[in-house]
Amino acid sequence: MGRHSDDESGTGRLPAARAGRRHDGLSGSGRGVSGPGDDGVGHDGFGFGANRDPRRRRRTWGVLAVVLVAMLVGALLVWRSAADSCGDGTVTVAADPAIAEAMTEIAKKAGDDSCYTFAVESVSGKDIPARLTGGDKSPDLWVADSSYQTSRVGTQVRRTLAVVSPSVVATPAVIVGRTVEDYDSWVDVITLPDLRMSSPVDSATGNAPIIGAVAGAQKGKIAPEKLTEAMSAMALAQNNVRKSDETDQQRLALANTSNVLAVTTEQQYLKFLRGNSGSQLTAKTPADGTVMLEYPVVNSAGQTRRGDAEQAGKVLAEAVASEQGRDVLDGAGFRAPDGSGIGDKVAQLKITDPKGVDKALRQWQVLATPMRSLVVLDGSGSMQATIGDSTRANVLIDAALEGLRLFPNNAELGTWLFGIDKGGPGVDWDELAPIKRLDTPGHREKLVATATDALTNRLGGGTGLYDTALAAYIKVQDSYDPSYSNSVILMTDGRNEDENSISLEQLLARLTKRQDPARPVLLVTIGISEDADTSALKQIADATGATTHIERSAADVKGVFYEAIAARIAAVAR
Repeated sequence: MGRHSDDESGTGRLPAARAGRRHDGLSGSGRGVSGPGDDGVGHDGFGFGANRDPRRRRRTWGVLAVVLVAMLVGALLVWRSAADSCGDGTVTVAADPAIAEAMTEIAKKAGDDSCYTFAVESVSGKDIPARLTGGDKSPDLWVADSSYQTSRVGTQVRRTLAVVSPSVVATPAVIVGRTVEDYDSWVDVITLPDLRMSSPVDSATGNAPIIGAVAGAQKGKIAPEKLTEAMSAMALAQNNVRKSDETDQQRLALANTSNVLAVTTEQQYLKFLRGNSGSQLTAKTPADGTVMLEYPVVNSAGQTRRGDAEQAGKVLAEAVASEQGRDVLDGAGFRAPDGSGIGDKVAQLKITDPKGVDKALRQWQVLATPMRSLVVLDGSGSMQATIGDSTRANVLIDAALEGLRLFPNNAELGTWLFGIDKGGPGVDWDELAPIKRLDTPGHREKLVATATDALTNRLGGGTGLYDTALAAYIKVQDSYDPSYSNSVILMTDGRNEDENSISLEQLLARLTKRQDPARPVLLVTIGISEDADTSALKQIADATGATTHIERSAADVKGVFYEAIAARIAAVAR
């Protein structure tokens, strides 16, 4: 589609400065500055004859001098006011990777034309929550990929992100492949085998299929329970095929050399075609419409810089809307905010009930976000006690084996054994296996072998519960991975018996103090047998927003990992 450049195009673009503008403000004024006057005497440039009264001339020059000084002072004050409006320091801008390069170019021009200096940095969706909780180090502005992402992240980090511009560009979500069939709706797309897409938690490209499917359900194309089943199937498939660090361009490269389909944006598709001449990839949207990514600009500055960021954001938004800004964004493959400018017009899906989208995306987050857990096993002497026709330790070994079969390859697990001085004098925990992906060569086998050996040959001593719980929580939080649901699963059959450890009150206080909305970690506690300190375990779990479970029979203990998985759903429902 062609793009208009005049003011009536409705694009909000600023008109380009016109060349050849006249600045001869004196033309036609009748003030001659050359040639003799009627009396044959030359006049000065202000029209005063040289033969006039000298005293009058001095008074006139005095008045003019005062006026000139006043004008200079006024200009200085205006200049200072404009300079002061820019505040101090560089304006930092965190931009979604898809638009970061274009925004860098536009921001440079905006800085040249104003008193601001913009520093644009490419920041992925999974990394932005940590950046926004950096206090004064938080970026002043954030160019996100969608308004949903700004709302979700704002809720997560418990901050209000004021909108500076609701949309600077737009690009539709598309299905790309060498052979793409005609699909009626996104409901037909989400269960396709080997579908490649980004994480719905981290990007609007990833959640577009879910939003599209919800819109289809609201139109009556699929029953709500069938939508949940379809999402569950998609979650399982994505857990097995999606790599946490895979980019849109990498997914398109895979689609270009195989029969898989990829969900991406029109902008990323066009970028791939520019760099891969001869590609046979095609892009389509479902017949009933698609989701448009709108790229808003929000004020994400710390408290002391919010005013400066607001003004700078307006300057940047104006630069984006200018003719030069639009040229840059058109060249990068983006559409105008109203969806015009590139390619055919696409039907945009409308959500009749936004709560349905929120619910679906929460369900997806629980279903699809892979689990990253440190499993902490009780190695105290009481684990040798019988439960049913076996020992607590042996039943726990069976539970661990069953649990490993539950988790897909992209889950990350590690194990500790704990008990008083298990890790040496004054250290109540000992690492059996580090936290790694289960598809790491040999890792599943190491988890099984080390846990079996520890629960068979290293039992004994008292229970060092409180020090271990805190240390495990700190370990997972300090190594937090935003691509995963991070948790500690602590299993014990007793109560704290380490007289040299911190108290329960100190543990709870420290867990509460370490809560970080950008790095949430659940500490799930599971009591094995009626001997477990149910009160303490509940308080420990509550302090991190997790749940506690008490398993009193051998059959219950075998299901502890099911309980741990259910704990994530319960935490989201709170």
